[in-house]
Amino acid sequence: MSSQNALTIRRMVLAMIALHFAIVVFHSVAHEVLPVKATPAQLAFIIPVIIIAPVVAGFMLLRSGKAGMVLAAASMFGSFAFGLYYHFIADTIDHVDHVARMQPPFWSQMFQVTAYLLALTEIAGALLAMMLLAQAQSLKHHATRTGF
Repeated sequence: MSSQNALTIRRMVLAMIALHFAIVVFHSVAHEVLPVKATPAQLAFIIPVIIIAPVVAGFMLLRSGKAGMVLAAASMFGSFAFGLYYHFIADTIDHVDHVARMQPPFWSQMFQVTAYLLALTEIAGALLAMMLLAQAQSLKHHATRTGF
């Protein structure tokens, strides 16, 4: 992969982070409107990992830091795992099938759509960040081997 490809992937990771943040806002509003409140233990994960860490990673990526790549991959994968479990696997009030029957219908549908969109942006962001990290490692290895 060339440095131009790395720049494209970096921009894609940043786009996933920005899109993820916007979706989190709408999903959070749906949580508040519907009777689907996060527990204190869930909030202890949601706030630092799902909300703050991807944004911090995005700012770190703007400075081309390897740490930003790692933080982006880890936070987006952690967010994906959390959402996958609570929205699609665990039989909880947070499961999309339970939320589908809640009122008002607009916010029930918003919750469901944003749950799916979060999963997509999170796995895409994590995979892209890992690709970017692999690209950086490959370029570093090549530079060491060739002296450039």
